[in-house]
Amino acid sequence: MSMRNTNMLVGNGSLDQTGGATRADGYYGFADGMQTVAFYVKNFRGRVFIEASVSDNPTEADWFPIGLSNLSHYDFEEPATRVETFNIVGNFVYLRARIQRSHLGLPVTDLGNCERVVLSL
Repeated sequence: MSMRNTNMLVGNGSLDQTGGATRADGYYGFADGMQTVAFYVKNFRGRVFIEASVSDNPTEADWFPIGLSNLSHYDFEEPATRVETFNIVGNFVYLRARIQRSHLGLPVTDLGNCERVVLSL
């Protein structure tokens, strides 16, 4: 299989942000269901999510959370500058990334940035 890298989300400086539907392993008919998601963060504090859909044309009701580190999300509790990766296995048609920081009650200028989220197939 050839490697495909796609930006799932490009940070826009908002407290909360949801990326668009990104074609995942199942869309291309790959049988292994293996994909990797990388969060590129800089001084970032907040919560990150990956959501999946098995629908060919997903609506908001078609999305469900994919576990990251045995939770429905991953928390950056302290400011972090790194690339955090997660391997995801499943024949999902679409994936999307979501960041959430409004629950922290701090101004966005104090919470760093999730620069981008990249999906590798």
